[in-house]
Amino acid sequence: MPDKTRRRVLQSTGIALTAGLAGCSAGGAGGGSDSSSGDGSGGSGSTAGSSSNGSEPVTFLETPGETPGDTEEMWEPFQEYLGSEVDGLNLEVSFADSTSGIGQSLLNDQAELTRSDIVMLANPEELDVVGIVEEGGAAVYFAGIATRPDSDIEELADLEGESIVFADRLSTSGSLYPNYMLHQAGLDTGEAPYGDPVDYNGTWTSGQAGAIENFLNRDEFAAVGCDIAVLLEYISEDQWPDRVREQSGRWDDNVGSSSTELELVEASQSLPFSPIIARSNWEHPLRSDIEEAIVSIQEGTLREPDGDVDNPISAVTPGSQEDYQPILDVIDTLGIDLGDL
Repeated sequence: MPDKTRRRVLQSTGIALTAGLAGCSAGGAGGGSDSSSGDGSGGSGSTAGSSSNGSEPVTFLETPGETPGDTEEMWEPFQEYLGSEVDGLNLEVSFADSTSGIGQSLLNDQAELTRSDIVMLANPEELDVVGIVEEGGAAVYFAGIATRPDSDIEELADLEGESIVFADRLSTSGSLYPNYMLHQAGLDTGEAPYGDPVDYNGTWTSGQAGAIENFLNRDEFAAVGCDIAVLLEYISEDQWPDRVREQSGRWDDNVGSSSTELELVEASQSLPFSPIIARSNWEHPLRSDIEEAIVSIQEGTLREPDGDVDNPISAVTPGSQEDYQPILDVIDTLGIDLGDL
């Protein structure tokens, strides 16, 4: 796609986000249509620090269903660290229902920070990259497509004519990349992810957890496309390619530990973890201090969270929009132009 056309695509994506194309409620799925998430803010979250110097509060938005266990407990160490590094910071981590809800909130000046590659790429003039997230010491992650052990599906091409459940329509690992993988396998993706595929039936949920939950509980789905974070426990170690074993920060003793077994059809190539982004028009007396504190996060900086959850961020490295060319290639290949919707 020519650069001029690509910019038009990304700008029109921003328009669609502002219109509030939100995902359906967690765990729900329905024929490729989504229900509204209102103003994009989940209205929940916790606050760290104080506003003793009179500074305005700062909101960091997250999507609860994007990775398993995105809870307030997971984010408390992140909040505590920033509060200790930036005197007078009043930081709140809140949760939105979908990636598009997050984009809507930032573009409407209802939040200041988030982590999302798609929101950033959709609005390149309105958002700045603060840094790139690492998880478990890794700077990359993976998408995957899985089926059931008793299925006749051995490769992606075998999914022609089948029903597949995905995560949030704008999720890179839960929607865009799985559909790109199907395209690369020779299947006609049609208007996916915002319209009907031609060679298979697609259903989208509100997040990764919703995708795997619907697949496990609804027999009409022949496969699920989502982040491997929600697949690892269901798929035995020997099925995963070396690139996942060696590069994934989510690889641990829980791989293949579930009594429910799934069959891996294919894992994606490595994808850059989401950037932490800030809206460009954000004016705050502590902004530079906040961004410096975020980029200073290294392995071991954050304490372990309470409960049976992990830190969603283990380190942050410098980065720029250019690091996300692989995601732009997916957008180009699928012909995504949300301005046509």
